[in-house]
Parts: sequence; C-alpha cells; structure tokens
Amino acid sequence: MIIITRILLFMLSSPHWKADRSLNIGGAMKKQIYRRGQQKVCYADCQYLGVRIRDCLFTTDEAIAHERLAELKLLVRKGEYQKWKRKFNDCGIEWLESLDTRRQSNIRYESIYRVHLLPYFGSKRVVDIVNYDNRNGKNMVQAYFEKKIDLPESSLKKHARVLRWIMKLGDPSFELPAIVYRNKGFYQTKFMTQNELDAVIGYLDDQHQAIALLMAYTGFSLGDAVNIKWSVIDLKNRMIRIVRGKTQVKVSMPVCDALYDLLRYRFRVRNIHDNRVFNVGKQGFQKGWKRAVGKSDMNWKPRPTDLRHFFASYLLNNGEDHLVVANLMGHSSVNMLRKRYGHYGDDRLKKAMKLFDTNSTKLPQQDVN
Repeated sequence: MIIITRILLFMLSSPHWKADRSLNIGGAMKKQIYRRGQQKVCYADCQYLGVRIRDCLFTTDEAIAHERLAELKLLVRKGEYQKWKRKFNDCGIEWLESLDTRRQSNIRYESIYRVHLLPYFGSKRVVDIVNYDNRNGKNMVQAYFEKKIDLPESSLKKHARVLRWIMKLGDPSFELPAIVYRNKGFYQTKFMTQNELDAVIGYLDDQHQAIALLMAYTGFSLGDAVNIKWSVIDLKNRMIRIVRGKTQVKVSMPVCDALYDLLRYRFRVRNIHDNRVFNVGKQGFQKGWKRAVGKSDMNWKPRPTDLRHFFASYLLNNGEDHLVVANLMGHSSVNMLRKRYGHYGDDRLKKAMKLFDTNSTKLPQQDVN
C-alpha cells in the first residue's frame, strides 16, 4: 500500500504526467483540441512543458488529431518544436546569408527566390507548405509548379533547385514532388505582331504606353524598363547605356526615332527632382497590361515579357544578324537567343524556301494512276 501511494505521489508531481493528463477533450480539464471553420478542422491549443502548442492538425478525425498532438509534444520534449514551426521566409533569409552572390548563377537563384518563390510562399510555415489541402488533394508545392507549368523546363528546374535548398532548412526530410515539364524549351510559336502591339497599346494609359514601347523597341525586361533612370539615357547621342538587372551585363542600346520622340517628350515633362523616368512599379504595369490585353479582344494572352520577344522576333524576321540581336539583348551567346527568342514568322520561312524554286534539281514528271 505504501509503495502504491508513493507511485501515485510521483505521478502527480511529474510535469510530464501533468501535461499529458489533460488530453481528454470531453473531460472537465481544459480542452487541448478545437474545431474551426465550416469543415470542422482540428486545431491544437495548449501548454506543454512550458511551451505553447498552437497549430493546425490537418484532420477532422478526433483520433488522428490526438495522435498528431502527441507527435507535437514529442517534438517539444526533443527541443525541435520551434524549428518545426519555421516559416518559409525565415528559411529564405538563412539561405541568402549562405549564398555567394559573386557567382553569376547564384544571382539568378536569388532572383528566382525574390521574384517568384517569396511572393508565393511568403510567411507560410514549412509544415503547412508540404501538408496536403483536403479540398484538392494537393500541397502548395504542387500547386506552385502547376501555376508555372508554361515556363521552359530549364527554368522550372532552377525553381525546383532553389525551393529544395530552402525547404530543407525547415524540413530536412523534404522531397520535391514529381514535376511535369510541358515546355521543353523549344521556340515559342506565338509572338506579337506590330498590329497586335498597336491594339494593346491603345488601351494603356500614358506611362504604361511609354513603358511598353520602351520594352518593345529595346528588348528590355520589365524590371529594367520600370527602373530606368535619366542618368543612363543620352538623348544627344541617342543612346541608352544600362547594366541589365538580372544578368549584370552592360548593354549599349541605340534609340530608334519612335522611342527618341517618346523619351524627349517625357524628359520635357519630368520631375527635375526625380532621376526616374517612370514612377510606376512592375505590379502596376502588369495589372494595366492585363486589362489592356483583355480589352483588345486578341485570341491569345501575351504577357509583358512578350514585348521582349517582339523585339528579338521583329529584328530576326527582318534579316538582322543573330550576333547583333544577341548583343543588343545582353545575351552572352547566340545559343541563348536561338533557344528562347529565335522566332521566325511563316512569311520569312516561306521566303527562305522559295530560294529552291529558282534553281533546284527536278525529277522527271511521273504520272500516278
């Protein structure tokens, strides 16, 4: 009897027993699991060993909820609970601190993180990113790559590489799901014509029109166009000399007549206290562009980056040398130009094949009965 009493006293004094004895949802003790939302998803909210556990348990089944709460308490005992709660942006900051941005490839990786991954995953917890959504059976990683499915395979692989590096800082066991590569990186079959460009331009406001024409007549990316400053524009010699934001390549761009008139007008109405040519950002232009494309009643939906495609395609289809176009676009080699922007229209291809019509070997005509 004395031994049993001592065992009971030991159990009552044990902090582990005190924390665990409140597992009963329906008892008199404080609830540790609650249901929220229309789907009655289970959430944990309790104190355990001095640590507050407050998390979604990703189930509507009470028995499974208890099992997952027990797993969380095990993480608390191991001292791993706070790491398990890490957010994507926190892992991203840690990854950036270890990144050597002196390497050109790492500059591209950083750009993928800041431009694509961070806006999408934001401050979501790593555990929430990898858990499945009960509504569609997919997690955020799968949804992200479905959204980006039209990107070339080479680009998607870079996205996957950066995402894996960051996610493993929050969850060492993280593995990427199978990714479908729909765009194998061949030539884009659609590119804007001059008439289509004119149609969209007509529905843009003044600043957005100027940005669109700057991209179309220089091949600048949207980031380079909206961030351009008067200090890199030489109106007297009709030249623009910039360092590409993404690749850090120096480019000297001659200014055509239409662009010269546009820039000269904007220079006259500029704010003398502001070195920027435009006072709108990327998101503002993207929204305006999307509205304009919708109003133009086109049978396809060109993106702002198709203005850069227009520049390359227009020059190539009018017989300009590949090396010259590659230099103007800031590409380090002609191969990149051919792979991503080497679009030829049907008229140019037919013109090329007509060369065989004037002087070619002809076989005797044979009747086919």
